[in-house]
This record gives sequence, C-alpha cells and structure tokens, in this order.
Amino acid sequence: MNLKSANLLLSVDSEEIYLPVVTAFVEKAAFCFGLGEMESLQLTLAAEEVFMHLCRKTGHPGRPLQIACSNGGYFARAVFSLPTDSFDLKSFNITTDISLDDEAGLESMGLVIASRSVDRFLLESEAGGGLRLTLIKEKSYPALPSPVEPAASAALSKSVLRAAEPEELKYISRLALSCYETSTLSDILLHPGRLSDMIAAGEYECLAAVGESGEIGGACFWRRLGENMVECFGPYIFNQPPNSSMTEELLEGCIGAVARSGAVGIVAVGPPPGFPKRQFELLGSFESYGPDGASAPVEAWFRMLGEDMGATAWVHPDIEAFVRGEFEKLVLPREVRVEIPSGESMSRHSVIFAEFDRPRGRVTLRPMWPGTDASENIARHLSLMKNENIPNIHFALDLGRAWQSVFVPGLLETGFEARCVLPYAGKGDIVILQYGGKRP
Repeated sequence: MNLKSANLLLSVDSEEIYLPVVTAFVEKAAFCFGLGEMESLQLTLAAEEVFMHLCRKTGHPGRPLQIACSNGGYFARAVFSLPTDSFDLKSFNITTDISLDDEAGLESMGLVIASRSVDRFLLESEAGGGLRLTLIKEKSYPALPSPVEPAASAALSKSVLRAAEPEELKYISRLALSCYETSTLSDILLHPGRLSDMIAAGEYECLAAVGESGEIGGACFWRRLGENMVECFGPYIFNQPPNSSMTEELLEGCIGAVARSGAVGIVAVGPPPGFPKRQFELLGSFESYGPDGASAPVEAWFRMLGEDMGATAWVHPDIEAFVRGEFEKLVLPREVRVEIPSGESMSRHSVIFAEFDRPRGRVTLRPMWPGTDASENIARHLSLMKNENIPNIHFALDLGRAWQSVFVPGLLETGFEARCVLPYAGKGDIVILQYGGKRP
C-alpha cells in the first residue's frame, strides 16, 4: 500500500456510542502517516471534539457522518462533512474566549480545543448547503541549531542544473543558513527534515547547481499557488564569486520547468539579494518592520510565462479603483464584477485563520468563512496581534471568492491598505493588504 496517496474513509452515525471508533480510526491513521505520538494524539483530540459537538449540538442525532483521513507527506489531515446549522463557527477564531461560568461558553469549549490542537484548518462550503471541515496536523521537525555550523562549499568553474537528490536537501538547508541572514530565507529552509518531506510529497520542487564532483553551488525552490501560478524561493547562491552567472542560470532553469508545467506565471515575494529583477515586473512592495520599529521594503515580482486567458474578479467597490489600476498596469484581462453584501442570509460569525511567521514578526490573516461580524472579527484579530507585539500584519483577500468582499469595509476601517495583487495566487487573484496603523 502506498501510504503517500492513502485516503482512508470512515462512515459512522453521529451517536456518542461510536466515539471510540472515531478516535481509534483517526489516531491509527495519523500514526501510520508518520505523525509522532503527541501529534497523533492532538489530531485525535481535535477530531473527538468535533464529533462530540456534532452528536450534541447540530440537531441531527444519528445522522450519517463521513470522516476521511489522508497523508500529506509532512502532515496528516482529517476531513469532516458537516451540516452548517447550529455549528458554532466562531470557535475556530484564535480570538475566541471561553467563560467557564457561561453555559454557551462551555458548550463551545470543545471546538475551541479542536481549533487549537491542529496547525491549520480549512472551512469550505459543499453542494447542498453542507460544510467541509479539514483539520491538519504537521509532523514535528527539529530546527537547525543556532548559530549554524558553516557548511563547506566552493566556487565552481563549471556546474550543471538538476533536481536536488533527497539526501542533498538537508545539506542545502545548512548551506543556505550559513550563507544568508535568516530574514532573507524562506521558512522552508529552517527545518531540513520538513523540507525533504515537502519535496518528497510534491508540494515543492528544487533545482540545484552541482559541480563535477557533486559540489552544490546554489539552489532554487518553487511551489504551486492556486492552479495557474507558481511561487519561487531563491535562487540562493553558496560561496560563488560576485560575477557568477549561477543566479540567472538557476532562475532560468526554474522558469523553464514552471513553463513546462502549464502555469501561466511566476511570482517572487521578498526574493534574496542578487535576484535578477530585469526578467520580472514589480507587483508592489510592503514594509517589513523590526522589533525596534525600523523598516525595510519587501518587494513582490512577477513574470508572465504563458497566455493569460482571463478570469473573473469579484471586487468590493471600496478597493475597485486600486484593483482596476493593478490589472491595467499588469495588462491582466479581467472581468471585474462589483460585489457588495445586499442583505442576503449570512452566518452570524465569520472565521479568520491566522498564519504566523514569528521569527520575522509577521502574521497573515486569511478569511475562512463569511459572517455578519466580519468587521468586528477583523478588529479583534488586529487587537490580539498588537498585544502580541507582531509588527507585520497582512490580510490575503481572494478575488475569486465573492463572499470575501464582506471583509473589505472592516479592513479599511481598521487601517489596512491594499499593497499589491498576486495574479492567480488563489482561486482567483489575491489582494494583499498590510496594516498601516500605529506600530507596536
């Protein structure tokens, strides 16, 4: 059996008597997929709390329920198909507080525990009005010790480009961390074992510049963003002379591989020093703030690789002028449809997922579910990030999903500013907004 492609399915009635079946199924699946004992137990705990909430609160006791477990290479996932009625979505926000003196708080505690027990979650609507909840737990990987012991690499007079071998990837991480400041590296390079598993799972690809005796002079990484766009990390060059052409050769090799994959374009956000910008167009820039308040620009670059057949963009009128201006600047064929909530039925509670990058003092907020409290939810998340002294706060808005426009008024009211558009980076184009108010 190929565990990398395994997809295990359990169908069970939502009755509390079946809880041991559910927990045993998730725990054994997670363990088989490579999670350690602690990670397996945490995913199991999250699944247990979701299942018990369904048994008690959805108003459909005994309703058939399907749970799917699958292997992501460096993570395991458990997927629930749920009814949306009476399901407390608010509990999945990191800002949710629970009062032990309040009955409603006690009833929601299980879902709060579930959301805190996993690394990521996804909420998606299903045909017929249902809800698909995906719980994701990653394996635990050791980070390289700090400071990193320098890895040996030499200037290469001749090199060839090829896919990095599995045993070379961890060494490339060491090379990168001994040659670059951590702030200029992608976080995929901070945990070598995780990097190896990500590439083995096909989520990332790596091209290396290798000498005649197997010496590694540089490397470039990339991954898919949505269906039509690729994000590039690097190229990273290790102890090569300043006039070396290796940087451009690696980038050209990456571009060629991406073009053959059918992607229409490639983006690079905050590339390392020496990135060959002449081949790319500037999408926009952000300010990267340090703990002392000092700032430095972080640029986003883009190159079109194939014919753009066009797409639909659902745009709130408050950012319409900005989005149209970006489309015109980049010559992107788009049908812009103005979208604004017009009193249609909506959940009381919205859900926002917070993706932390604590070494860089950065968090990216991603909308998971719309609700009438969208503006208040943004304000709560912003307050939490300020209290935690996170200076760089971004919000990623997908123009391919009309329902996300409900978040725009709250973003602008609290001081977020639209900074750039990443073409095809989600279901549609992604607008990146950065909080521009007073810094902590």
